[in-house]
Amino acid sequence: MYFIFEIAFNSNKNYIANLIRAYAEQVGIEAEILQTKDKIVMIFNQDDEKLESFLLDMQDMIPASLFLGEGKHYFSEEKPSLIELSQTNLPVNIAPCPSCQKEMFDVSTRRFYYPFTSCNNCGSQHSFLTKYPYTRENTTMKFLVPCSACEDERAHNSLRKNYPLISCIECGIGLRMLSKETEYMALDKGDYRNLFKASAGAISAGKTVLVKTMHGYRKFFYPNRDLDAIKKIKFTDKKLDIGLARSPYSFNQISEEKVGLSTLLMVNAASFNEHLMLVEQEFNALLSIERPLLRVATKSDAMKRLYGSSALVKYPDDGMTMLLAAEAVKHGLEYIAYIECESTEEADFLVDFDMPITAQKDTKLFINQDRKLFVSGERIVYPTIVENQINRVTVAHDLACVEVDGVNIIDSFEVFDSVSTQEIYVLDTEEDFESGHSNETQFKQYEASMLSVLAEYDKVGQKAIGVHFDGTLNFLYYNGKKVINAVPAIEFESDNLWEKISTLRDGSDRLVNNYKKVYPEVWKRLDNLEGNMDIFEVTAITLGLEDESFEGISAEAVSFLGKGGLQIDTKVKDNRFDNYAFLTSIMSYQLGDVENNFMCYSIYESFGDYIGELVPQLCDKVETGIVVLMGETFANQSLYGRIEKTLGHKNPLMSKNFPIGKENAVHGALYL
Repeated sequence: MYFIFEIAFNSNKNYIANLIRAYAEQVGIEAEILQTKDKIVMIFNQDDEKLESFLLDMQDMIPASLFLGEGKHYFSEEKPSLIELSQTNLPVNIAPCPSCQKEMFDVSTRRFYYPFTSCNNCGSQHSFLTKYPYTRENTTMKFLVPCSACEDERAHNSLRKNYPLISCIECGIGLRMLSKETEYMALDKGDYRNLFKASAGAISAGKTVLVKTMHGYRKFFYPNRDLDAIKKIKFTDKKLDIGLARSPYSFNQISEEKVGLSTLLMVNAASFNEHLMLVEQEFNALLSIERPLLRVATKSDAMKRLYGSSALVKYPDDGMTMLLAAEAVKHGLEYIAYIECESTEEADFLVDFDMPITAQKDTKLFINQDRKLFVSGERIVYPTIVENQINRVTVAHDLACVEVDGVNIIDSFEVFDSVSTQEIYVLDTEEDFESGHSNETQFKQYEASMLSVLAEYDKVGQKAIGVHFDGTLNFLYYNGKKVINAVPAIEFESDNLWEKISTLRDGSDRLVNNYKKVYPEVWKRLDNLEGNMDIFEVTAITLGLEDESFEGISAEAVSFLGKGGLQIDTKVKDNRFDNYAFLTSIMSYQLGDVENNFMCYSIYESFGDYIGELVPQLCDKVETGIVVLMGETFANQSLYGRIEKTLGHKNPLMSKNFPIGKENAVHGALYL
């Protein structure tokens, strides 16, 4: 008789299943661990005396994950017949697992306060990859020789068997902290601990610390606009005094604008509910081992003063940030903030290490009830294995799909050596990429995005209607062979904006004159726009938002707590979205003293009504019930909720394993 335990797991990532396998080996229990496309299955001998303790201890061994669902168990006389996912050795880019975290905070281990602590199935491995296949020789750690203790682990530790990046304080990467006057090197356990202690102390004292993390350079600071509330740190240990006490306050280096646009790093999970309005799914996602970036509503007065109605929030996501956060908590801080920047960014102190890394773009996550959508980014999602039935390489947004040792991997094209392929498909905006291939085909973003979603749901070859909304709104028709832009948006050009608006319809010229009188500064700004700006950037400028982007409008919409919005004009003729009519409608309401949050909420509600009206018409016209939604713009609670109300009966399809934004194109191009 077999005891079978199943956990829902909706991803082809194998780090959770591998952690379970390693733990089973570590405790010496006989278990068969299988992973399918939607679950992890553990098969045990019912009479194994270690079974109960294994299942109880596994709760502490296995981290929370975005992909984990509910579990169930049952008994069976026969082993279940399952189709397993293919596996390959890909570098992950997630937070340290519970076992590695325990080592980092245990003074008796060789990895006490060592930020590069990781194992085969956790940590920021991808940051050190130079090319495939993933071996130590193909990482920037190839120049470091593991010590005898690490070599022993590599041979016998179930978590680190043959681990390419194995290291510890004795044989690994050194850290240093610099001020303008002094340099402090971390050489042993105490030094590593003191470095992070000093860094957190500097931040609590109102200074800025530029840190090289495994996700690139981040400038950390304490986001408090009240200087009197910033504590002064006392340096009683002369070894720690590397100019901290002598350095002047640098709070004025972080302007109010940058505070509002920074990422909020919650260093104390116990303070989440005090400062943020979180649903359970958001709380769990922030603390998951994947550590995504979420936009959530603010709650406390302090947080509202800093970020307004919502903030981009993270929980510490790599060894450097986790150790800094741990010391920040000891200094009484509940949160700090950071901006992503270059190594040349000015700061009071620099924490650095002499090892090249390649940072992935952080991944934003959108949550609506039980549905989770990757909005944009690379980390968490890539690298990944995909099916590719044809000899084709695809390239889009610095990502490529390439065959390596019989397996098709999507990752940054910089980590692939030269490859042989019959054809190459390249996104039409990938201007800096030159393949030199004789059989190169260019494709459009909306084409590949639609095929990516259809492929995930096994709908390639079936007729479908698509809505691609990423700054520009287009309605698509897939006839089973080709994607057609059936209802394209009227092209938007931000230059000569007032001329285009004044000639839109009768009375538009009067609107322009009135607007110039009431909002002279905004009028002047819009009259001197430069570059190719999308409608959301221009709308944000019109409304005078701090964050002049789609994100800024989304954040403002979150603060509206009422029900029912205004009707914003979204079309003029042939059901095509007209950017200028849209902008004119907003300006009219603005002259009528409509509040910004009500306006922003209404924008998305109006888009939802427009999409909900047009899509059924298109479906009836081409006789299909398949609807596909693509684009980052759909990652908005107001719009998403309205779409569910107007199109919910059609069960529209959206990306499950790839971003709903531009980064899914490299996958979809395999099916063009």
